[in-house]
Amino acid sequence: MKKIIASLLFICFISFTSAQNCEAISPMKAGMKLEQTHYNKKGKVEFIQNHTITSTENEDGFFIMNLESSKVFTKKSKNTDAVISYALKCKNGNFFIDMNSYIPQQQQGENKNGGLKIEASGDFLLFPSELTEGQSLENGEVTLKIGTSEVSILSSTTKIFNRKVLEGTKLTTKAGSFDGYKMSFDYEFKLGFIKMKGSGIEWYVKGIGIIKSESYNKKGKLLSWWELTKISGQ
Repeated sequence: MKKIIASLLFICFISFTSAQNCEAISPMKAGMKLEQTHYNKKGKVEFIQNHTITSTENEDGFFIMNLESSKVFTKKSKNTDAVISYALKCKNGNFFIDMNSYIPQQQQGENKNGGLKIEASGDFLLFPSELTEGQSLENGEVTLKIGTSEVSILSSTTKIFNRKVLEGTKLTTKAGSFDGYKMSFDYEFKLGFIKMKGSGIEWYVKGIGIIKSESYNKKGKLLSWWELTKISGQ
């Protein structure tokens, strides 16, 4: 019986320590806000995406950061009240980014006019604590289902694969200078018989996540990009 109790205490200690280690490397805390500015291929601002950390918690050895995200559109863009919720997780220094955060806001939530509901479900992309040049990373997938509360009318799937660490690098944005990693990936989007392929480059910083991302079509031409432009509430 003493051995069992000792084992349980050891497991609890390891789980607690894992979460504490993640808190040490991440500046994330409740109330913190992150601003991303999104640009088209010509470098013109399309919209600004605001992310707010609503809460943080320790659960099953994970340090979990819960976020809500909303958009501020340019005058030429259509407005929407859509707000999405997603999470970032960390355990033993390994960072997990909810793939729901990769889905554009206007494709989530509820279409109030048509009564259609759009739901997203997907994996957490893993960013290991130890990263080296040339390292391959795990794939991810996210699915959108469009329909009513009773019937699913349409669904789309986005896969991210061939993820690779290109190099350790320093990147400076309006939000500051960061030491991170430049990474590449391929993506495939499917909607019925429609299929689109392309690639992307992103810059990852431990404890924060992606601070810049570029999207290219299958011919390698730049489609759009975004970067972290403000951090407040630190």
